[in-house]
Amino acid sequence: MLGKHPRITALVNILSVCVLVLGLATVVAAKKPRKKSKKQKETAEQKEERIRQETLQRAILMSLSASRPDGLSGGVSVNPGQQTTTTANSGSGGQAQFVADTELRAPGVVPSVAMAGQLVISQFRVRGPSGANDEFIEIANVSGAAHTVADSGAGTGYAIAASDGVARCVIPNGTVIPNKGHWLCVNSVAYSLASYPAGNGTTATGDATYTTDIPDNAGIALFNTSVAANFTLANRLDAVGSVSEANTLYKEGTGYPALVPFSIDYAFYRDNCGKGGSITTPGPCPTGGLLKNTNNNAADFVFVDTNGTSAGAGQRLGAPGPQNLFSPIERNFSIANTLLDPCAASNSPPNQVRDFTSDPANNSTFGTLDIRRTFTNNTGGNVTRLRFRIADLTTFPAPAGVADLRPRTSTAVVVTVDRPPCGVGTSNITVQGTTLEQPPSQPNGGGFNSTMSAGTVTLGTPLANGASVDLRFLLGLQQTGTFRIFVNIEALP
Repeated sequence: MLGKHPRITALVNILSVCVLVLGLATVVAAKKPRKKSKKQKETAEQKEERIRQETLQRAILMSLSASRPDGLSGGVSVNPGQQTTTTANSGSGGQAQFVADTELRAPGVVPSVAMAGQLVISQFRVRGPSGANDEFIEIANVSGAAHTVADSGAGTGYAIAASDGVARCVIPNGTVIPNKGHWLCVNSVAYSLASYPAGNGTTATGDATYTTDIPDNAGIALFNTSVAANFTLANRLDAVGSVSEANTLYKEGTGYPALVPFSIDYAFYRDNCGKGGSITTPGPCPTGGLLKNTNNNAADFVFVDTNGTSAGAGQRLGAPGPQNLFSPIERNFSIANTLLDPCAASNSPPNQVRDFTSDPANNSTFGTLDIRRTFTNNTGGNVTRLRFRIADLTTFPAPAGVADLRPRTSTAVVVTVDRPPCGVGTSNITVQGTTLEQPPSQPNGGGFNSTMSAGTVTLGTPLANGASVDLRFLLGLQQTGTFRIFVNIEALP
């Protein structure tokens, strides 16, 4: 049962929706960049800002309103720059923003000592449904290049230590963490998410394990050495701890709000939207899907659990999703997203389908919204694993007027499309379903940090470079109102 669930009421007159599905989109009427003088040399900062502005242009905003059960009406606006607002027929607005993944590459063959902010703690918990030892700590490489671990001193690697000064895991020297890749440290005594999907035929088992419990609300830090005597601020790469953690070496800022020690399926994950997990904040994701790092734990981490429990650090439906070295990596830039049927409006069938059939057993009391898109592999090689991680969502506990969405598993459907050249003829295609990945069990549907996988993309049936796959995302509606959804694309070669 959901914690402190508000009474669900129907919005009888209208349903307003604002949908965002991540990927590349064609830009209409985009502003042309001003030509530079040949004498003007672009600085590194200017280049970074130019790339940022160019990638911000890859955006599409879709607004839809349903004023009656037998029809849909709405409009589409393409984002020409940083931000755009569209008013649907209902009078409600929405915003959307994209930042593409530059996917910088480096061979990572030369060991180098990591600097603060290059490797960060990206997700963790110090308790779970199996008790106090149901723990994990996830590390992410956000340096912009592959990183080869090299202890800053005479140690054996990078230590992940709790505020008692004891290392729980050490990332060994020579370990190569890909750009945007992850490394996972778990408590083998009771870790319960080892079956959560990771790579091809692999699951989210720990890259290393430990057996000594990390106390509730205690701090955790990542150091560029395994030598305990050198666990100092100068050698610290990142830290996260609660307001009750006394040792400031093991937290940043004042710390995240202390939790009531419920043994629930929860996680703190590093904000990859920039709204702090807000359900009601409209508009685009300020970080564009990138991890937020302001050196302030309270601002940088989002609390989620599978029941929407109020445990002291905010309340929102979501799920832990630990990632290891084998897990898919964000690939927003190199996998394009287009309408299933470019000859039809984005808010009309077959691109978007509203079904009013009530299905309470599947978290769809007010029916479903079905979003269909075509994804094209532009990576330069095969894609053997494809999934989507939810970064922003209107979900439980949504106030009145805001939709309560519950991402759910869907199966393949055959639909009729009229693809270019438009008006020449129609054809039937199969739109593949997506799977809400479990564990953890998500009886209330997906939420923040949940992942949806494309099960037809595998080692045996890879998505070739230049090839496309048609997918659907099925969203149950537990409450009607304005909504948004933002997802990151994750893939493996």
